[in-house]
Amino acid sequence: MRLVFLILILLSAPARACDVALVMALDVSRSVDKYEYFLMRDGIGAAFQDAEVADLIETLPGGIMATVTQWGGLGQQRQAIRWYTLRTRADINQFVVDFTSQHRGFWMADTAVAEALIHADAMFGPEVADCRRRVIDVSGDGIANAGNPVLPVSQAIASKGVTINGLVIDGARNDPVTWYETTVIAGPFRFVVVARSYDDYREAMVRKLLRELTPALSMR
Repeated sequence: MRLVFLILILLSAPARACDVALVMALDVSRSVDKYEYFLMRDGIGAAFQDAEVADLIETLPGGIMATVTQWGGLGQQRQAIRWYTLRTRADINQFVVDFTSQHRGFWMADTAVAEALIHADAMFGPEVADCRRRVIDVSGDGIANAGNPVLPVSQAIASKGVTINGLVIDGARNDPVTWYETTVIAGPFRFVVVARSYDDYREAMVRKLLRELTPALSMR
């Protein structure tokens, strides 16, 4: 009888609005030139339109919600586009059209990663309150050189149940991959995906989305 009662509760519970609320935070500091920004921007668009990624999004019961922020130094963070609900190919295509028309917001900026995380976390407002998971993706090619210490910020955000993942473009003198692994990423099933160069950004984003949007893969 108790089992039947629990089943009835589960069946009567409202469906969640989405499976994942995803904030993609893009580094537009001085280390990222115009060509590299376009590779990031258009790489994200191409990754979402990848057949395997789009199929995965369509299989999620409530789809996902996605937005993009751009960040540089202190006081240089902005939400580039509004939250989009992605359930169908049409949703994905509209998101890509809107996002790939966006220009970078800052030039010759420092790299304030802690402030980028604080800004990204603030994007989780009422519109995504019903999403099952909250994830921040930070794309960057170097370590912080401005702002607050990063580790206490990432840990504080993760303590609220948010996952912070990294997509790191390798090659800087101060190893950004190890720094992201030990300082930036945090929360359940966190991970770093590495792109050897900006030319590999699209492929790295595909790998990241497939892992990120499939919890079973993240738990391995």
